[in-house]
Amino acid sequence: MSDLGRLLDPATVAIVGLSADLAKHGGRVLANLRKLGFAGTIWGVNPGLPEVEEVEMLGSISDLPTPPDLVVCAIPAAAVAEVVAGSTGAGGVVVFAGGFGESSADGRALEQDLADRARSVGVRVLGPNSGGVIRPSRSLAASFLTCLDRPAEEIRTGPVGVVTQSGGTGSYLHNLAAARGGGLAISVSTGNEVDIKLGEAIDAVSRLDEVNVVLALIETVRDGPVLIEAIRASLAGGKPVVACRIGTGRHGKTLMTTHTGAMAVPDAVLGGVLESLGVVVAETPGEAYEVAEMMARATMPAGDRAAIVTHSGGVAILLSDLAERHGVNLPTPSVELRARLDPLLDHGAADNPLDMGGIIGGPRRFAEVVDVFAGSLEYDLVMAVSTAHPPAHTDERVRSLVPLHSGGTDASERVEGGVSVLHLWMAGDQASHGLDRLREAGAPVSEEPRAAIRALAGLAHLTRIAPQTTLGPIRGNLEDWGLPLVDGELARDADDAVAIAEGFGYPVVVKVISPGLAHKTEVGGVRLGLNNAEAVRTAFEEVVAATKALGLEADGARVERYRPGLEIVVGGMNDETFGLLVSVGLGGVFTELLGDVVFAPAPVDSNQAAMMIERLQGRALFDGFRGGPVADLVELARIISLVSRGLGGSGLQEVELNPLVWDGFEWVAVDWLTVP
Repeated sequence: MSDLGRLLDPATVAIVGLSADLAKHGGRVLANLRKLGFAGTIWGVNPGLPEVEEVEMLGSISDLPTPPDLVVCAIPAAAVAEVVAGSTGAGGVVVFAGGFGESSADGRALEQDLADRARSVGVRVLGPNSGGVIRPSRSLAASFLTCLDRPAEEIRTGPVGVVTQSGGTGSYLHNLAAARGGGLAISVSTGNEVDIKLGEAIDAVSRLDEVNVVLALIETVRDGPVLIEAIRASLAGGKPVVACRIGTGRHGKTLMTTHTGAMAVPDAVLGGVLESLGVVVAETPGEAYEVAEMMARATMPAGDRAAIVTHSGGVAILLSDLAERHGVNLPTPSVELRARLDPLLDHGAADNPLDMGGIIGGPRRFAEVVDVFAGSLEYDLVMAVSTAHPPAHTDERVRSLVPLHSGGTDASERVEGGVSVLHLWMAGDQASHGLDRLREAGAPVSEEPRAAIRALAGLAHLTRIAPQTTLGPIRGNLEDWGLPLVDGELARDADDAVAIAEGFGYPVVVKVISPGLAHKTEVGGVRLGLNNAEAVRTAFEEVVAATKALGLEADGARVERYRPGLEIVVGGMNDETFGLLVSVGLGGVFTELLGDVVFAPAPVDSNQAAMMIERLQGRALFDGFRGGPVADLVELARIISLVSRGLGGSGLQEVELNPLVWDGFEWVAVDWLTVP
């Protein structure tokens, strides 16, 4: 990763396009810098040399006494490339203007010229179509966004750093944070990403001391391998990543091409990559912020065992449903723990989620129960759910809950391996001052049940993410990879096919062999379950004839042992965005109709492959569903790992085992495809 330090923490700023009209973008940037108390040097650049109070104005970027750390381009699109070409030695250039690749063919030409000029002088560019950079702890407001129209005291720092491809959404998040009494550590708007792209911005933001969690708003991905490494580096530094993906629907994708000038990465691929890396994906920017805020203030747990404490039966059911949907592990309390809890309940149930029933033990009783769970050694995460309660209890309740929280906004306080106590406040406005006090104390808290459960699930999932493994590629062809391939031989004519079948024993399969024919079943090129010589002879003649009828050559047919069973697809590909990927999906209708397929960056080891299997929607089919055979998932994970490693040393664009069959005794690939 390159160093974006001067751009994100400048001592000198040049505003190109600054005029006497302070309502324009250049003037807004100047006003915003002054509002936040920026103490560095500010220059104005405008050929007309207008008078701007307390700002040294120069006619050209080349007239500056020294290369600035940050150049802010508040000028029309047509003039940007020339300014960038004159910014040699600058730390970075922020380009606000639209009218580039998102607009027209002429705009795309402008954008290419801008990229070429930036590369030729070695200057970094953020944008075009960028909302700029806001970093309150450094009094930096290189932005025209309306969130900066707030009073200065409301533009605060916080533990969440934002990288967004949409400037307006970043402005909304600043407002959301301010409204709840907080703020953002930084927001970086990458826009059209002519140079600095999503992954590099995430990496730079994750390295800032004031950032505990990175929140990324993703429209598209142009730098897959860099993004993967940035996320891994952020997690290795103890800083989770939360994402909100936009442009996943058909109409959204159309709008997106006019917004950032980019096409979307296929949803299943991007979703699989993010989940495999441990990224928590939320559905809306607001929900993503709630999740990020909670995770930024929570202790990193030692494991994934979670408990939920409430005093409402309905809420307990709701959260149980949400927890199941998001894969949260809610173990039942032990007999010993139940014995400690029972005296503290009023017609409640010592289960998980736990419903305390009525609150008759005073305002401290709720915190007492939460503390019993947190100190039991049976749980790694505890969610304290404050539903409606007597308002007179609020102050004492909060005072007794705050000491149970051991996290904080300082990264050094978020010690790994502790018990993480999170809060869900569902008491409404009757006791809203309790919510305010939890926030003031730095506790991880949300009012939204889904966001709270996503945060709980995200923290738990991070404990299950296997560290990145260095796996060398496997050289050679598929046989050399150690994959279980079905026995078979090539038959040149019908007599040859019968002889091979007799050698294997019936039943057998006959498949046409035709150069360039990837999917044999679609052209009638496969016959299954053949039980005698006449069936084999007929099948050979039919599959060859069907292929030739389409104008394709047929080299004969392959005769194989018939191995029916549970079918899945294991594959690998060299994706144009993310590089080497491995995938696993349930076969047949599950993959084609339901899209039940999981992707991850390759290579993966067996543990990482096992996590891919667990994410399949149809995972239960492997456990003997409706009397079916129980599959060997350890061996399946090994096979997925072998495919992921083999692809890396093969020079292949794609490899696919389709289907890979569990026949009740072992896994065997009964058909496969390789693409050079």
